[in-house]
This record gives sequence, structure tokens and C-alpha cells, in this order.
Amino acid sequence: MIVVGHPRSRSWGFLLLVVACNAAIANAQEPIERARLQRDRAELDDAQASYLEGIGELAAEHGEYSPLLLEPYTELARIYLLNDRPVEAITVLEEARHVTQRNSGLFNLEQLPLLDELGGAYLLMGDTLEALNLQRERLTVALRRFGEDDPRTIPFRNDLADYYDLSRMRMLAREEYEAVVAIQREHYGDDDGRLLVTLGNRTAIDILLGETRAARRQLQRVLESSTNATPVQRAGALAVLGDWELSRRRTEAGLEYYREAHAALATGQTSLAVDFFAAPQLIYFVPPTTPVDWRGNRGSYAWGSIEARFTVSADGTATDIAIVRSEPAGLMDAPYARRLAEARFRPRFVDGEPVATAAVSYSHEFRYFVQE
Repeated sequence: MIVVGHPRSRSWGFLLLVVACNAAIANAQEPIERARLQRDRAELDDAQASYLEGIGELAAEHGEYSPLLLEPYTELARIYLLNDRPVEAITVLEEARHVTQRNSGLFNLEQLPLLDELGGAYLLMGDTLEALNLQRERLTVALRRFGEDDPRTIPFRNDLADYYDLSRMRMLAREEYEAVVAIQREHYGDDDGRLLVTLGNRTAIDILLGETRAARRQLQRVLESSTNATPVQRAGALAVLGDWELSRRRTEAGLEYYREAHAALATGQTSLAVDFFAAPQLIYFVPPTTPVDWRGNRGSYAWGSIEARFTVSADGTATDIAIVRSEPAGLMDAPYARRLAEARFRPRFVDGEPVATAAVSYSHEFRYFVQE
């Protein structure tokens, strides 16, 4: 015999179940909220213990793959990073990523912030290769989610290109920018203002590679033909063209491009022009090499660092160069001073004209062989 309860009794049972679930969440949230207060007070060890307690209660009540775990997992990972424990942070972030994949599929977008956090943790450990792999994985997720030629993949390609650039893998950076140009042309046309940003990035890569390529000519053409470019897009393109000229010692031509860029911004908001040219920007610098660069990792090496201070003149050159800190002392002082003298900077502007800037600081890291 099947006994069917009174409808009112069933509704009361459901209500009691909801109340019980909410109470369980509240019980788990209490240690998590306590952890956040401890984090804000810089009580990191206590915060770590409270997060683990709250996460344990959430997992016990809702399962180990509950989406409710994502936020406390991420916050716990940051506590580990603040405590200089990147290995534990990576373990927690990988678990959080697994939760997103169990709930939303392998190529879900919710995991992207976790990939960023993981990349930072690997960099803290000095594992640049794994950090690079994670940047590539971000793009893979976007490509699988949206498709190879979808404009929504552009920010991910740009992020990877920027990472390649910072890592001095500039040929790979250029490949990503070229892929972005192709997508933009297909979807927006050959004269869209958005092309100016990407072509400017490609041209900046060519400056660092010391190559004369088609990117600069394309940048000039789009700059002349675009009817929908914003003042910021136009100014950025003009500034990169100025960088190109300055890097080739054509100082007056470069400064004239900068003046045009300043004027393009000043026609909109004067503050934009002030901010854009508020400080000198390094546009061309080739760091000196060391024996580790010549012979590879054939031996025990360590990382050294150096800091220089100098004046950037109105024409974008470094003068009065002084090495203010170096470790090991004196090892690379002279080579860095010579290369900084050969570097080129986009100068600071005041009232539409380039001016000198004193006390500019530059720091860099290099590898050297440790003497046995």
C-alpha cells in the first residue's frame, strides 16, 4: 500500500529541508567569514586554518565538486601565496579548476581566472615554462569555446602575445598579433580603427627585432584611411610610428609624430594627452648578454640584478647614466651602462613639446655562472 501524505505535510517537509540546507551553508560560511576577517588583519596562519575548516564543511555537506567551493578555494590559494607557499596554492587552484570542469565542462570560461592565478604561482616558484603553458592553455580554452576565427578570442591572443613579448619570445608574439589582424580584417574590414592597436603592437615588435616589415606600412595606410578611429587609437598609432623613427636615429621625424599624437589626444580631453606622455617610455633596448646566454645552461647559474639611474633627454636618449645598485657588484655595470646609452625612449611631453626628465630609474635581471 502506498501512503500519500497530506499536501500540507509535504510542503512543510520541503520547507524543513530548505531550512536545513541553508543552515548547513551558514555553518560552513561562518569559518569562511572568520577567515576573511583574519586575512584582512594579516593573521595568515589563522585564516588558512579557518578556510580549511569552512571548505571541509562545505564539501561534506554539498560534495567535493560543489561550485560553492570555488570562491573559498581561490581565497585560500591567495593566503598560501602571501605565506610564500606556492606549491600549496597550486594544489588548491588545480582542485578548484577541477570543480569547474566537473560542473561546466573541460573548456569552460569560469576556469580562466584560475589559470591566471596558477600562472602567478608558477612564476613565484620560478617555473616560467609552466607559466607559459598556462597562458597557452587560456587561449586553447577560448578557441575551443568560440572557434578559431571568432573575435571573442582576440583578448586571449593579445594576452598571450603580451606574455611572449615580456618573455622576449617576440617572433611568437608577432604570430599572435598577425592572427588578430586577420580576424579583425575578416570581421571589421580593412580600415577599422581597431586595426591600429594591433598593427601598432606588431610594429613595436618589429622595432625590438630590428626588422623592416610590412606592419609599419600597413599601420600608416590604416591610419590614413580609417574613418572610425578614436583619438586614443590614432594617437597610439602615431606614437608607435614615432618610436619607429626614433629607434632608427631619425629624431626629428620621430618627435614630429609624437607632436601629432599629443595633438590628437588634446582635441578630445587634454588630460588624455597629459597622461599619455606623462613619463618617458623605453622603446628600444637590447640587454647585454652573459656567458649563460652564449653557452646555455651548461653549469650552475644564478640570477643577478642591476639598477641604473639617468636623465632621459628631450630627444629620447639616456644621459648621466649611473649604476646605483648591482648584484654581484660590478659584474655587469659597464655593459649595461653602454647599452642604456644606445637605448631610445619616447620622451615626456609638457604643453605639446618634449622635455628632459631627470632621475629615471631602470632595473633588470640577468643570469651569471656561479663559480665553483
